[in-house]
Amino acid sequence: MQSITKWFTLLLGLAVMPAYSAILMKPINDPDLAYSGELLSGTYNQQITHPDTLLGFPIGSRVADPAQIHSAVMHWAEQSDRLHVVEYARTHEGRPLIAAFISTPALLSELDTIKSNIDKLANPLNTSDSQASNIIDSLPAVAWMAYSIHGNETSGADAALTAIYHLIASEDKDVEALLDDMVVVIDPMMNPDGRARFAKSLEQYRGTAPNVDDQSLLHRGDWPYGRTNHYFFDLNRDFFYLTQPETVGRVEMINDWRPQLMIDGHEMGSQDTYLMGPPRQPLNQNIDPNLQKWAKTFARDQSAAFDEKGWRYYTGEWFENWYPGYSNYSEYRGTMHILYEQSRMAEDGVRRPEGTVQTYIESVHHQFISTLANLKTLDKNSKAMYQDYWQGRKNNLASKGKFANRTYVIMANDNIGRTDALVSRLLAQDIKVYITDKDMEVNEATTHLGDVKEDIVIPKGSIVVPNRQAEAPLIAAIMEFDAGVNNAVLLEERQKTLRDGSSLMYDTTAWNLTMMYGLESVTVPEHLTSNMSLYKPSTHTHTLLDNAIAWMVDGADDRSVAFAARLMERGIHVRYIDRESEFENTVFNRGSIAVTVTDNPNTENLASLLKQTADELMVSVTATTSGFGEGELPEWGGKHFDLLTRPQVAILSHGNMSSYDVGATWYSIDANLGIRHSQIDVNSLNRTDLRRYNVIVLPTSYGALDKSKQALLDEWVNNGGTLIAHGRSAAALAGKDGIANVKIIENSFEKALDYDISLNREYMASLNKVDTKAAMSHTLNADFAFPWDDLPKPLKEEELTRRDKWLSHFMPSGAMVAGRTDQQHWLTAGTPEVLPLLYSNQPLLMSADNSEAVVRAGVFSPSPNKKKEDSESKKNADRWFTLPQDKALNVRMSGLLWPEAQQRIANTAYLTRERSGKGQIILFSGQPNFRGAALGTNRLLLNAIVYGPGLGSQKHVSL
Repeated sequence: MQSITKWFTLLLGLAVMPAYSAILMKPINDPDLAYSGELLSGTYNQQITHPDTLLGFPIGSRVADPAQIHSAVMHWAEQSDRLHVVEYARTHEGRPLIAAFISTPALLSELDTIKSNIDKLANPLNTSDSQASNIIDSLPAVAWMAYSIHGNETSGADAALTAIYHLIASEDKDVEALLDDMVVVIDPMMNPDGRARFAKSLEQYRGTAPNVDDQSLLHRGDWPYGRTNHYFFDLNRDFFYLTQPETVGRVEMINDWRPQLMIDGHEMGSQDTYLMGPPRQPLNQNIDPNLQKWAKTFARDQSAAFDEKGWRYYTGEWFENWYPGYSNYSEYRGTMHILYEQSRMAEDGVRRPEGTVQTYIESVHHQFISTLANLKTLDKNSKAMYQDYWQGRKNNLASKGKFANRTYVIMANDNIGRTDALVSRLLAQDIKVYITDKDMEVNEATTHLGDVKEDIVIPKGSIVVPNRQAEAPLIAAIMEFDAGVNNAVLLEERQKTLRDGSSLMYDTTAWNLTMMYGLESVTVPEHLTSNMSLYKPSTHTHTLLDNAIAWMVDGADDRSVAFAARLMERGIHVRYIDRESEFENTVFNRGSIAVTVTDNPNTENLASLLKQTADELMVSVTATTSGFGEGELPEWGGKHFDLLTRPQVAILSHGNMSSYDVGATWYSIDANLGIRHSQIDVNSLNRTDLRRYNVIVLPTSYGALDKSKQALLDEWVNNGGTLIAHGRSAAALAGKDGIANVKIIENSFEKALDYDISLNREYMASLNKVDTKAAMSHTLNADFAFPWDDLPKPLKEEELTRRDKWLSHFMPSGAMVAGRTDQQHWLTAGTPEVLPLLYSNQPLLMSADNSEAVVRAGVFSPSPNKKKEDSESKKNADRWFTLPQDKALNVRMSGLLWPEAQQRIANTAYLTRERSGKGQIILFSGQPNFRGAALGTNRLLLNAIVYGPGLGSQKHVSL
């Protein structure tokens, strides 16, 4: 009894002692972690609570989490008349996104007037030069200072918090003078969800002793890391795709205010120093050259501030401004943009090669000093920058200017939902969009394939975007088919590729909005203005007849896939129409969805469920009282009306899976379908009951699935599952030891001739001609050819392998390739014959007779050289495939795609489908929902997920 009492007394003593002193050892003092700098200096208003008090630790000494940052700013808003806070959006996880407007009370009271005057300055059509001059004289400078768009790049948000306090509480004369002439808008943390994830990992991996090892989990975090938002999107690639709520709200407010300066505070590798603007080449040629002039002015002042502190830095070295989807999208609207890239300390600090430690508080200090330096430069140059802005806006509208005679046209089509989605992105950027009121003939137009067509007709209902508008540079940047690049850049890129495989390109080299959306578009070299009216969003209508026997939604519209999926989740039986049909004078495209009373005899409220589902999607439903197909078109009881099976979906994630592609797939299902699905940790696949799912998606990965996991999936597929894999995951299934019949190109050369014969068979099947006389002959006719009869002598495997290895050096960082689609396959419903495909350095798939090449790279066109090759030139092949006689192959649509890469990609398969047992394997060469914006190829993914269980695997009958 006495021993029990002693033990209880000991436990009680431990419970009341401080946790660290009772259980953990105190760390040894490390003098390298002492920082001699002073983050906040000067005289501050004592009525404004110091951030150290609000946070519970010295500001900049550790990472403040989103709740702490938001709470501090809102607390200060109640204390200071220099601060006005606006919530501009909510994240997917419900966290607020705020903009802190900082200035004098007088200027804050005039925010509406200031914004109105800025808007007048931005619109030369309604403002004269004299009015503009008066506006410029009266306008304060406006700066938009934004931080930590990547959640694990934390120092920016802590510097933002420091800057807010400094600007609202400082009693120094220079701060007061600065605010007399300026409105500073601080967006303190652009990605609260990602920051919260990373801040949580810091809590999880923080020890008692400071950690200066940048390889530790404390510094790096773990899957899916803190860089991205809730759906694992890189928000700094979303500024014109506008897929995420953070970006939508932010862009709306930035566009409302048209700031003179926008900074974006980032972090980079831990062993680096500090990068600031201006960027290097390649620069997008649509950016106003005056902004490059001002970029040098800001860089000189910012570098001088660093020199004064003895801090290392550099400008531009690795950062280019070709892709317009970063936060620097604002440059195309006339805003001076500056990128900060601070070496990432995460917390505590990082030991560097020279033995020193750069502390976290110093990294925060770097961002804070950069902020103040840029604001001072803006204050000095604001009026001159406004003058340049005004001149630039006038140039955008000039009748003889750079953008004067160019119009982008999206041809009228039945994919109303996708077209409306694209237009909504344009309208969000203040771009004027029109629609043709009748057919319009133009003298000339250039297609996605680069073909110049003469005397073409633009049909009624086409979308028209004249480039001669106030936002002309941004229109050109996101709508032109090819972004210009100078010869010096091309030469250096070629040299780097050959020398060591490196690249000047920081991001994808193709991003055209119409190509990403998979909508046919042309560029007309004139300023179109007649026979059109301002665009209005489409409306949806229903015909829900009481005596209807079936209801249809047109399959051209992407929303038809969601209509089918959501109805199946509500217990409704749904059918897919696999060819064009017509009922009661209404034509429905291939892939349309039908719901019949016969399939759903026990559903009393069928019509109301259809209406509810259609209203959720804003899609039109058409009823019919007859199942008779007009002409040769199908009837409702025949083989062309396939019964679908409700998809039960799992996405493999974690482990080696790419969080970007996991997120894009997850987002695609939630944003486009809204049906139930599960994420499964790939590491626990062996312990997962896969029988619950009939669809499994493998996003692209950084490592192959091991043999045991592939064996599990193989068994599951053979029992009726639909397995969908992207990119490197597809390559793993198509590898030498993979479970697919499809192979990657490196492993195909042993049977190169077989692949070429399959290619020829596909082409021959597409021809609209037949030898009737030979077919109807009663006598044996040997006068026909085998596909291989006239083929050149194929290259040996060794030579094909050598050539492919060479060609692989030239694969793109992101370019648009012309894809030809099998228009009879269920996977291509809602896609055009020619579909733009985004290719990067990804696996290339080879499909032979034991699989279906649903989409291939390259589109046939008449050969420019009609002469037949002489026999000498046909003796030897120079690649694995041959082209049909008198045919050329169009491969590149947009972006940097070297001839060698075109040769390698040509005729490989982008999308394949093969039967395996009772199920099927569907492989994508790339990522079909890239950045949530590749809506053209995303339709293929939606088709695979929703239609796959019913159309590609063996039907199941429940007794």
